[in-house]
Amino acid sequence: MNIKKFAAVDIKRCTACGECAYSCRKNAVEIRNGCFAYVDEEKCIGCGLCSRNCPSGCIEITERAVNDHA
Repeated sequence: MNIKKFAAVDIKRCTACGECAYSCRKNAVEIRNGCFAYVDEEKCIGCGLCSRNCPSGCIEITERAVNDHA
């Protein structure tokens, strides 16, 4: 087991401004339906750029245990 960091979005606070998607160097964030940011956990490396650039503060970097032998 390893620990993987990734961004988590509070969609109730997200304004869909796109700053997170623009700042993501891995193209892991997209705005869905013009309503909220969606993070692809497979692409996300948990660097925190999206979180630091989010004007509404709705993105947090979180951790989860992952099984490398799946």
